[in-house]
Amino acid sequence: MNRRFIDGLRDSQGWLHREAVSSILPYGDAFLFVDSVSQLTESGVVAQYNIPVSSSLLDAHFKHVSMMPGVLMGEAVAQAGIVLIHYRSEFEEETDVVASTVSQMRFKTPALPGDTLEAHVSIKAINRLGARLMGKAYVNGREVLSATFDLTFIRRRNLIEHVSQYGNN
Repeated sequence: MNRRFIDGLRDSQGWLHREAVSSILPYGDAFLFVDSVSQLTESGVVAQYNIPVSSSLLDAHFKHVSMMPGVLMGEAVAQAGIVLIHYRSEFEEETDVVASTVSQMRFKTPALPGDTLEAHVSIKAINRLGARLMGKAYVNGREVLSATFDLTFIRRRNLIEHVSQYGNN
């Protein structure tokens, strides 16, 4: 995957929609927390996730109140960052981008069913092994989360081999 490929997925206004995002991120539909990308440059991304009115994850989080779990808001920010990394980096082989460190994550206010979560992510540092990113998530202009996190680049075949070592033996 390269920048030209991703640019070819944009609509006439420059947006990436869910189908395009799903061709960039290696996740199944149930774990895709980016519905669209409205801005994407070498240094930053703005992505949106429409929090469903009802879902098994939201309904099971708290029995007495429905809200998006904070860790899933963090996942949405990380997934936006992974889109940015794939846009910014030219990997020689199929490469996955995995979280390796999350620091300074702060949950400020809840995000509720029906809200649109907007993730703003920028690169603080990047090299051939990984990147440090800073992200914030907003609902209607109100900050709901901020975090600094590290992503590691790993060749897909190495990731599969590594994970298979922990299989059912």
